[in-house]
Amino acid sequence: MRRPLAVLVTLPLVLAACSAGEAAGDAAAASSAASSSDCPAPPAADPTTPDGWLGWLAEHRDDVAVVVRSGDRAVVEHRAGEPQPVASALKVVHLAAWATAVQEGRPALDERVRVGDWERWYLPGTDGGAHVAALDRLGVAHDGVRALDPGAEVALSDVVSAMVRESDNAAPDLLRDLLGEEALAAAAAGAGLDGAPPTFLGTFLRLVEPSGAGARAGADADADADAAARRYADDPAEAARVQALLLPGPDAQVTWAETTPAVPAAGLADLHLALADGDPPAARAQLEWQPPPEGLAGLGFKGGSLPGVLAEAITVRDEDGTTSVGVLLVRGMAAEDWVATLSAGLPHQQLLVGALTDEATAGRLACALA
Repeated sequence: MRRPLAVLVTLPLVLAACSAGEAAGDAAAASSAASSSDCPAPPAADPTTPDGWLGWLAEHRDDVAVVVRSGDRAVVEHRAGEPQPVASALKVVHLAAWATAVQEGRPALDERVRVGDWERWYLPGTDGGAHVAALDRLGVAHDGVRALDPGAEVALSDVVSAMVRESDNAAPDLLRDLLGEEALAAAAAGAGLDGAPPTFLGTFLRLVEPSGAGARAGADADADADAAARRYADDPAEAARVQALLLPGPDAQVTWAETTPAVPAAGLADLHLALADGDPPAARAQLEWQPPPEGLAGLGFKGGSLPGVLAEAITVRDEDGTTSVGVLLVRGMAAEDWVATLSAGLPHQQLLVGALTDEATAGRLACALA
């Protein structure tokens, strides 16, 4: 039986009613004080609470990248230009590519695709149940792993929603197949990346069978892995062979996670700000699928997790037109800390939300990273 890989499925956010513009503006003054000697000692490190996360960040500054920004004004920045693994937060690139294609009339919002074509890129046991959860939400009957009827059709926009909401891993690779690498590369440039990111399936195949996918180094590894992903998608016998393989243990998973696609926090923030501002417009509707709390015009987010890796990107739009963004990237977490965070209801996410909407929290975050 395949050993499951723990990954983070996107969860709803809870925001207190707050003016994002006012909070970000006040936080700018608070964060500037972090360079002085006025910062108090950080709390004790505890990955199970938002307050304890301040202490955890203070002890792991070299493994963390943070951006909190209001428009073009930096509120908190730490290692903002250093690329770090982003797990499923990378899917915002695929979202931007799809939304651009929609804006250009290719493909239409109501285009439909076969579920079987979507599932060609699906590797069971590597998504934390995201694909099955997406099928449930879309009303597609399944056997607990795949759709019962691969000929059933869904709107392509619903596949995109599965990529954003449940964090389905097959969806971005279907989009890559439909839109082409050039479209992905153009979208990736908005996050400061050079070229299209590798396939999600290929990235996971490097974990499942490293000698067969990505055995070489660097860009060659991505090319090998993408070729392996194409063989998996095109050959049912090859897919069955791969699905029978066991995933390696936790230590190997952590080592592999460090080699997955990396993005600078500043680049991720730039792309999310553009999408939150409606460029292109279809992306914002997908990211802001959850109704905003009172006092905000919009709330968008996309996060992700791999063993030892956490990533969050959140935007809030104030009713006066101010847009703020927060990005938190963490790598190299000890297994016990990583599991504790996921089991405790994502307190790192709560901390980032607090920094976006509360001046005192933003100031404390800046102090923890000073």
